[in-house]
Order: sequence, then structure tokens, then C-alpha cells
Amino acid sequence: MALKDHGNMQNFRDMVWLAKLSIASFQKWFPGATFMLFSNGDFNLLQEVFYSIPNPTLADVEIINQRSERFTNPYDFAPTGVWMKWVPFRFDVTKHEISIDTDIICIDKPQSWYDWLESNKTVMVSMERFEKTTVNTCGDFYQHSLLKDKKPFNCGILGQKAGCDFSERFYDICRSVEHGKTRDSLFITEQGAINLWARSLEQEGIALFEMSDTKNAWMRDFIYLMRSGVAVETVHAVSWHKKIIVHLKEIFEKRIYQAYNNDAFVLDILKKSLSFDSFSRHIIGRQFSGEMMNLEIVPA
Repeated sequence: MALKDHGNMQNFRDMVWLAKLSIASFQKWFPGATFMLFSNGDFNLLQEVFYSIPNPTLADVEIINQRSERFTNPYDFAPTGVWMKWVPFRFDVTKHEISIDTDIICIDKPQSWYDWLESNKTVMVSMERFEKTTVNTCGDFYQHSLLKDKKPFNCGILGQKAGCDFSERFYDICRSVEHGKTRDSLFITEQGAINLWARSLEQEGIALFEMSDTKNAWMRDFIYLMRSGVAVETVHAVSWHKKIIVHLKEIFEKRIYQAYNNDAFVLDILKKSLSFDSFSRHIIGRQFSGEMMNLEIVPA
């Protein structure tokens, strides 16, 4: 996390709050795990803001300075933004590791994750909500033969088991990235590199554990999926959806820190969304198939 990636201090504080809630949401289900938050910007500022935000984590968190001498640049270019997620690609190869974007909240028992840990599959990937690879899912890699007509992966979650280390394969793939020469090379091409990395492993017979996109659901879909009977495990507040989860701060905090059944959780989101701007209200309301227009809020 870095201030420069979020525009201003208030946005940065909101994103650090989201990161802290994300960590707590997974600590709830993995009480014996080690949790680390990686900083690619002002390390001291991140620490200051992180510890000043009142919502608690459920265990200690180690904040790692990616700009320290502890790490060297593994790329052929100077990485910025999302590319820093993979510095390093593996932190401790002797342990199972899961890389999680800080805009993902675990709202229920992550059974898929437990299933992966108990399986014989080395790598866990999360499916993207789109059916086929496009430039919007894989950037400059979208026309690669290994990705053609394949359902893409979302690189917000990536699990690797102890003993496996495919770091060099990823960095080899990244050597073909012309960083900064295209708009996509600064952002979504990073997801394309992960897709190509995973598909190349698959081609060699390394089976992937593919987590359903209905289990790791986008903010724009998760309420509809829950109401359809899907046991949604995580909610991903991608790009412009982050502001929605910030507006729902108290509701998501209650979901993580207290007992909060699905019906009450969903109804409270619907009620709160009535005060949103038109875009955010649409993202929530479209998941209720017209019920939003019929909801009557009775004053207390």
C-alpha cells in the first residue's frame, strides 16, 4: 500500500481501514496463521495510519517494507502499483502462502480455501467473473495462445503450497512486458502475467485448484448470489466499488466483529444504499430485482 496510489490522505486512510478489516476478516478463520501487510510507499506513514485506525485486527500483523534493502527488484523495469504485489513472489517457501488483495473481505467460512489446503493441488487461483479472456482481463497478454478462449483468473487471490516456488517463471514472463509503453502495462497486464503463469503451469500438468467466481464475488454481484443461495465466502471491492464498501463501513464491521445473520446483513445494506449517489445505489439496487423501489423505510 502507498499514499501515491490513492490520491489524497482521506482516500489513503479509507484504503488502510479496508486493508485492516480485510486482515481481521481472514484472521477470524485462520487463527494460527501469520499475517503480513506489504508497503511499497512511505513505510512510516502506513504504520502510523494503520495503528491510528480504531477497528482492531484479531492478532498481530507484521508490516513489511518492500522498499528496504531486504528485497531486490526482480523485474527488468522499475515496478509501480500492482506490480509491487509480487515483490517478493514467495516470502517463505517452507510455508503455505496466500496472497490477498487488501480490498477483499471474508464474510463467511472460506470452505474453498480449506478444501485447497486439504487437496493435492499446489496452486489455488480465483476465477474471474468474465467467461473469456479479453484485453480488460489480461491487458497486453490477452491474445496469447495459452489464454485464448479461456476463462480468466482474478489475481486478487493466489495460493501456493509449501515447497513450490515458481517465482522465476513469473519474472521470465514479465520480461516481455513493455512497462509504461501502453496504458494496460501499468495495471491489468499484471493480471495477464498471472494468468499466463498459471496456464503455463497447467500446460505442464500442474493441476490448479480453481475457486469459483461465485465464492469470491465482486461487490456488484455478491448480494444477488447470497439471495440465490450461494455461500459467498469473500467480497472483492474492485476499483470504483471500494467507495461503496467504505460507505457500508459500519455494516461490514458488524459482519466481521459480531454475529450478523445473512438476512439482516443484506437488508441493512439495502437500507443504507438508499442514501448513496445514483451510481453506487445502482450497483446495490440492481441485485434486488426491483425490491429497492418497493422498500419502505419506517422511522424509528
